[in-house]
Amino acid sequence: MRSRPGLISDLAQVANGAASALGGLREEIENIVSARTERALNARGLVTREEFDALRTRHEALAARLAAMEADMAAASAAPAKKTASKAAAKSARKAAGKTRSKR
Repeated sequence: MRSRPGLISDLAQVANGAASALGGLREEIENIVSARTERALNARGLVTREEFDALRTRHEALAARLAAMEADMAAASAAPAKKTASKAAAKSARKAAGKTRSKR
């Protein structure tokens, strides 16, 4: 019969082997679950967190760019609008003066 330390050593080796096998099994199960979850999300048209964050960053950049363009357009149209309004008033005044002359 074997001595007690030999038996304990053998049991420790079996336990280590079982633990490493279970660790490998755990990783394999995680990979399978992850792949199936990703496939299910893709089938439903959902995006990953990375894709969402990338699109959010792009959206924020485009929103800032649009706001800057709108501010530029508002500033550019405000200055000529004053000139256009005065030109329109002068034109209306000339038309009114022309109509009063033709009625005489």
